[in-house]
Amino acid sequence: MKNLYIICLLLTALNGVTQENNWVKEGDFNMDHHFYKEALISYDNALATEIDSSEKLHAQSQKALAYYRLFDYENAEKQYAIILKYAVIENPESWLQYGHILRNNEKYEKAIDAYETYGSYSGKYSVIDYYEKACSWSIEHKDSIQNYHIYQTNLETGGRSLGVGYFKNGLVYSQSQSEDFDIKTTFYDISFAEKENDSVFKNFEAYRGELNRSFYEGSPSFTADQRTMFYTGNASERIKYKERKRKKKGYEISSKGVNILKIYQVSLSDSGWINKKELPFNSNEYSCTHPSISKDGRTLYFISNMEGGYGGYDLYVSYKTDTVWSKPQNMGPAINSASNEMTPFCIENVIYFSSKGNMGYGGADIFKAQFDSGELVSVKNMGKPFNTSKDDFAFVMHEDKEHGYLSSNRAGTHGYDHIYGFEKFEIIYPDTIRGIAINRITGIPIRGVKVTVEPDLENVFHKIEETDQGGKIVLVLPKGKEFLVTFYAEGFEAKEIMIPATNREDIIARFGNLELIPVAKKDKIITIDKIYFDYDKATIRDESLPALDKILEYLNYHSKITVELSAHTDARGSDSYNKRLSQKRAESTVKWLIEHGVEVNRMIPKGYGESKLVNHCKNRVKCSDEDHMKNRRVELKVL
Repeated sequence: MKNLYIICLLLTALNGVTQENNWVKEGDFNMDHHFYKEALISYDNALATEIDSSEKLHAQSQKALAYYRLFDYENAEKQYAIILKYAVIENPESWLQYGHILRNNEKYEKAIDAYETYGSYSGKYSVIDYYEKACSWSIEHKDSIQNYHIYQTNLETGGRSLGVGYFKNGLVYSQSQSEDFDIKTTFYDISFAEKENDSVFKNFEAYRGELNRSFYEGSPSFTADQRTMFYTGNASERIKYKERKRKKKGYEISSKGVNILKIYQVSLSDSGWINKKELPFNSNEYSCTHPSISKDGRTLYFISNMEGGYGGYDLYVSYKTDTVWSKPQNMGPAINSASNEMTPFCIENVIYFSSKGNMGYGGADIFKAQFDSGELVSVKNMGKPFNTSKDDFAFVMHEDKEHGYLSSNRAGTHGYDHIYGFEKFEIIYPDTIRGIAINRITGIPIRGVKVTVEPDLENVFHKIEETDQGGKIVLVLPKGKEFLVTFYAEGFEAKEIMIPATNREDIIARFGNLELIPVAKKDKIITIDKIYFDYDKATIRDESLPALDKILEYLNYHSKITVELSAHTDARGSDSYNKRLSQKRAESTVKWLIEHGVEVNRMIPKGYGESKLVNHCKNRVKCSDEDHMKNRRVELKVL
């Protein structure tokens, strides 16, 4: 029920239309009376016969329009592509409709081309500017997804959903009066389905009594006590009429022969729904439909195509004082557009509604209008997953604001409406763990650290394949599950960290500097450049203690190894002097380690002076202090 004319029956005046025995004219008759499925059959029959080229083009054009009005956007696109080869200038409106259909099929760039073609033939460039902006909006907001899960229910709509309402232990909705809904136009009765779970319903049954009549009944809305239901129905039971009797006897048929829609209310009794009453603002000249009653039963939102609106069907509101409903008020241009608005639903200070005229993804989109003390604050597109490029409408929400239902033709093709449930879920953001892998003894970042995670959840988490020169680690792990993370690199002991499912803060903090201990492999040399001595002496300075502690930790960790602990100088000074100084410094370092518990037979002090320079700074070579400093070092070699 996305374009409202689909439930407005155009009746046959006895002194009016006469159907000729001609497939094209039969198709036109069905189109005029909104029997689009039957019209398609008529035009297909016509195209299967010998007809002249003008009738053939007419039949093809009418087929395209029928698919469009059936919301069968896939077939409509194909059909418009056929007719636009021939009817470019004669019917520029077809290009506009083609652009709409391409938007419905998420072909936004092609839609812009179609709109521009329409503009070139019609001269209506302001219209084109709007629709081009709409296409750009759709592209920009394609990833605006909210944290709701959408699922399809088993409620059979017969192809057209007329909305749902919460009632007792189930839903009230409209079900088809016929099982032939796939091949012909069918009408609908308000029915009840008992809820088995959120997506499965059972015991489907149409209400009996005066509630349901021959044509369309739907769009239920209930007061808070569920004793009163407001709904939409066709005004007349007549199929044919005489114009003179319409006026004389007051048939509820418009002057144009339309069996318009009206809003009714009924009361619940032990025998069912009774006391059917028509609301006072209804008219025989325009439709009122899609009621939504406020919790206190004193504010009614609905849509209507009455005069004075902004185009198509607009949202209106009426207030009840005592027993009288006020004159409807249009809800203004911030909500209403030049196209159709539909299916309002009010809950507290919010109105949800659908619109084809506000910025959306292509078809009818669901919008949220926020009010504060009766004043409109904002109108926003609900985004995905509520909206798609197809038609999304008839949004209702449970009082908990975490569950609800909507109708949509998003699934499959041929414009078939389904009723979907939605449920809010909590977004649990994963933990992003960042750190730097460093050599625990030297403090230098480690390149080439690899990471394994158990259990390996493939795409559930992200991990670096290997650290770069800066040793950076990035690990993204989902919450709620325990993981064993192992870091390993050539020349270092592997390190395992257990990441708990919850309360990870302290563990994650350990990743700031992830320290790996070098392995104790024979002839492995570890360079320590942060052991400082007094000038021209072997006295260890206090700022050397952190580095000495690292050496002590390494020797305690590898408690069985023997090492050579060597000291080195730069090339300044004589070779013999530098060798004697370096030997004393090596011995001072060993002495400190012995004093802190390392066995004397595990260490051999060795002073190499300037005999093992690590750069070009030899005797008589001019170098900076920084370059000379690189040669002043202590090395630990595994024997």
